[in-house]
Amino acid sequence: MRLEGRVALVSGSTRGIGRSICQVFASEGAKVAVTGRTVERGRKVVDLIREAGGEAEFFELDVSREDSVRSVTEAVADRFGSITTLVNNAAPTVEVGSSIKPLTDFSTEEWNYVLTATLTGPVFWACKYGIPHLRAAGGGTIVNISSGQSVIGMGGFSPYTAAKGGINSLTRSIAVEEAEHNIRCNAIVVGRVVAKGDMGAGMVPGHLTRYGHPDDIAYAALYLASDESAFVTGSILTADGGFTINAGRATPAG
Repeated sequence: MRLEGRVALVSGSTRGIGRSICQVFASEGAKVAVTGRTVERGRKVVDLIREAGGEAEFFELDVSREDSVRSVTEAVADRFGSITTLVNNAAPTVEVGSSIKPLTDFSTEEWNYVLTATLTGPVFWACKYGIPHLRAAGGGTIVNISSGQSVIGMGGFSPYTAAKGGINSLTRSIAVEEAEHNIRCNAIVVGRVVAKGDMGAGMVPGHLTRYGHPDDIAYAALYLASDESAFVTGSILTADGGFTINAGRATPAG
């Protein structure tokens, strides 16, 4: 029960990495706020957590709207009495994956949307409205979910890479600003993560291991949210199967 007594607000948690984080955190004793735009999926996550003996509640959240982030943060604090842990996971991955093109082909509207839905909403607004509750609780932890694309050069994803790179930098700034309030802030650089049934066996192209599963990231987040990482803040933890260190390796001849 490494998170007993904690209250975690996890953005983008109706599926994938966010859902796994909620389930793992709840299994370790945290009260969990499951959030996202899809109500039906969010309630199913809550049902799974409750069936396993955990405590959770669903809150409909659109991180691209400041009023939604603010109101949900207040609702979570009212429901559970406090917030001690922020996991800033939400990002428009579907929209990003369907719009791969050179920087010069992005409109200003497309650029602004990706930055708002990846950096401004899930991290800036989440921290702006969440940190006062962490301070009131006597301290807490913030875990930002970043991407391997924030580290390596990858064409076609300019707004997304800019936003994820901003998350890495903002993580360090928040760690410095909030240290006096007993708040730690770290980020996880995530590699290719797929559903467990799609993982396959052995190494895969670009990785030094198998593909990742959402639970791999959930356990990394658990470490950063727990007292086991009390000496860790402002850190960018890489959980990517070696993808970022292997990205520049030339394909062997033959």
